[in-house]
Amino acid sequence: MALMAGAALGCLPAAAQAQQQEKIAFDLPAQDLGDALRSVAARGAIELYASADDLEGLKAPRLEGSLTTREAIEALLRGTGLVARFEPGAVTIRRADGRRASEGDAQSDPIVVTGSRIRGAPSAVPLTTVTSEDIRNGGLNDLGEVARSLPQNFGGGQNPGIGNTQGAANENVNVNGASTFNLRGIGPNATLTLINGNRFAFSGVNSVIDVSAIPVAAVDRVEVIADGASAIYGADAVAGVVNIILKRSYEGVSTTARVGGSTEGGNFQQQFSALAGTSWSTGGILAAYDASTNTSIQANARSYTASTNPASTILPDLRRHAILLSAHQALGAGIELSADMIYKTGRQRLASAFTLSQPVTQSGILTRTEFETFGIAPKVTVDLSNDWTLEILGFYGTDTTDGLSRIFAGGAQTGTGVRIYDNRNFSIEAGLQGALFELPAGSVRIAAGAGYRSSVFDARLDARTIERVRKNYFAYGELFVPITSPEQGIALAHRTSLTGALRYEDNSDSGDVVTPKLGFVYEPIAELTFGVSWGKSFKLPTLLQQYSGYAAVLAPVGGFGQGFPPGSTVAVALGASEILEPERSENWTFSATARPAANLELSASYFHIDYTDRVAPPLVSSAGVLNNPVFADLVTFNPSAALLDALFSRANGGLQNATGAPYNPSRVVALLDARSRNIAQQTYSGIDVSARYDLSFGDDRQLSLSLGGTCMDSTQRLLPGLPVTELAGTIFFPPHLRARAGATFTTKRISLSSFVNYTGGVTDNRRPTQPQLSSFTALDLTARLSLGHGTEIAFNALNIFNEKPEPIFTAAAFDTPFDTTNYSAVGRFLGLTIRHDW
Repeated sequence: MALMAGAALGCLPAAAQAQQQEKIAFDLPAQDLGDALRSVAARGAIELYASADDLEGLKAPRLEGSLTTREAIEALLRGTGLVARFEPGAVTIRRADGRRASEGDAQSDPIVVTGSRIRGAPSAVPLTTVTSEDIRNGGLNDLGEVARSLPQNFGGGQNPGIGNTQGAANENVNVNGASTFNLRGIGPNATLTLINGNRFAFSGVNSVIDVSAIPVAAVDRVEVIADGASAIYGADAVAGVVNIILKRSYEGVSTTARVGGSTEGGNFQQQFSALAGTSWSTGGILAAYDASTNTSIQANARSYTASTNPASTILPDLRRHAILLSAHQALGAGIELSADMIYKTGRQRLASAFTLSQPVTQSGILTRTEFETFGIAPKVTVDLSNDWTLEILGFYGTDTTDGLSRIFAGGAQTGTGVRIYDNRNFSIEAGLQGALFELPAGSVRIAAGAGYRSSVFDARLDARTIERVRKNYFAYGELFVPITSPEQGIALAHRTSLTGALRYEDNSDSGDVVTPKLGFVYEPIAELTFGVSWGKSFKLPTLLQQYSGYAAVLAPVGGFGQGFPPGSTVAVALGASEILEPERSENWTFSATARPAANLELSASYFHIDYTDRVAPPLVSSAGVLNNPVFADLVTFNPSAALLDALFSRANGGLQNATGAPYNPSRVVALLDARSRNIAQQTYSGIDVSARYDLSFGDDRQLSLSLGGTCMDSTQRLLPGLPVTELAGTIFFPPHLRARAGATFTTKRISLSSFVNYTGGVTDNRRPTQPQLSSFTALDLTARLSLGHGTEIAFNALNIFNEKPEPIFTAAAFDTPFDTTNYSAVGRFLGLTIRHDW
């Protein structure tokens, strides 16, 4: 894979050559060769190109002393069979037989940049990277677990552990056992998830990608930019972007088998995966397969579920098979065709009892859901010249969820519930990037492109069907302007740059949107970076959110208001509204990153998000709504019979008369339109911090320390005149503080890792008395031992002290007995993994 460190400055030849001759003090521990080369290239402010296969398994010796960038790289490569070719502002690592990445070698990896479409443009917001090695050290068996381990991420959304919670409307759901990212807890469809920089098929109901469909064995790394990026990538990037980058090439076959389970019962996991690949002079192919099962956790296996029927499931029985194919082939000088394909199938089973003591088949629901995902993303890359590149990429994908619920009452099956969701996505896009002209600090670079995207959503909800298509046309442009560079030698202006982006989108059912973004990066010295990012982002309402229809209810005026004649009624509309517009946000991020030593990096960011026009139902309670001027826009007094007839005729199931008397339009004193609309105003602000420190003890022994944390406040106001309510720190919403600290000690044969995961407490604000739920701290341990001849054995002990969530108030036996969005029912988990490279 091509590794890149430092910004793509397009340096002038003489200045770049001078930079490579500048002496730099290095003190790098013995480590992976790729990591060492990245560190040196970053310190030398040059681009680094290399092949993943060439670097695979190679170790770098300890590097100490005052050396030029060239001397440092040559010292790292000594004895590896690799050589370096130095050019102005860049170095290419190749095998000694003379094959080069720039000569169409299929081993080379294209540079993938998250947060920008311009190669080498520095990000004004720190990039969080989770590598495949981090995933293995953390004992994480799929990308859903990776998502839930990040402090910036919220466990609510579309995830398999989510129960029957109240939380954010239409967001905390478990439709099909899918896993999603949900940065800041703004909503899973407010985080844009990409695979190799490309969108994939939506899953379920929330316009999100199911990351559990991606075999983790094929993942090289996960990059996270927690900053609004709709100007770069389009809709849904309100909270940020997650880019899942697959391994470019793999030579050989690797198999992994894993078993484990919760020590208190349930959640017995079995997983088998295989990774195989090969490459040739002009191309390569990689294939991955993953099969996994976990049994359910029933309420009777946990001590905090006394308010729930013992046979109800609090974690579903889930099994899935996933296949991934990735290939690339050079078609001629400067032309390459590549494609990624994903397929997943599986099923989920859930049980929920209506009463505390009766069996589910006496009074309850049994649900079986089957799901299937397919997606293929081809791409053509054309090097037009030394500076310009054209990319044409497309995508076609489908995702089908087929759910059947059997409803029991009185010991007999009394009905069924059908939930079928069919998503189909298609897109095509062309983009061009390159250098416009030279400034003293380097090349001014631009990226521009346009494309088309369509989303089809077909749903069957019992006897009701939804069939909708959304079409989207877009165009974008991004500019990178270097202001100062290290080669200029300007005091307290080691590197300065400005980026700007603008995107236009025309949506078939939500109108057009224009989103800008600006970024400024300032490095007074090489060891210190400041960044400022400002931008606007947007999210389209989901097709289910907009087109699932509404219910029309006729009710006695009763508690709706006072001062009306006896026998008066009120007509109420509840549910979706087709007249919805995009939700919009304005994002600010201020960041600072310090690298006081080559093996130490410290980072802190302040973020602020103003999120407006959020789609939400306008009423928390209908009590007194007709007499409250705050809700005047929702009420039509003395509606005409024609208006009422139009409302009832379009409603799902027509008029639902709850008055106990015949419908009489003359007695309807008001029409209350409580359908969802673009009304909510939310703010999110807080601080992200991270640190990493690597220590070398010689003899290939190394200790790596890491820390990441997020402290956040968030609030919401539904309508002008209504009070501002807290989101963060309340039940079913993110806590104020999440953190993860880790330590990994490695030798040639042993790796020992320990992680502490902290989730702050939340307030249960659903009743007048508001109890505080305690914080949750889990300690994870992982030990990996190399047995030689390509065999490794790993043991995981997650949540080793068996930390448990607190029980919460429930109104019925089928309510979730704890906050499933913040805390897990898994408890202590022990796992054993055997891996062999053939």
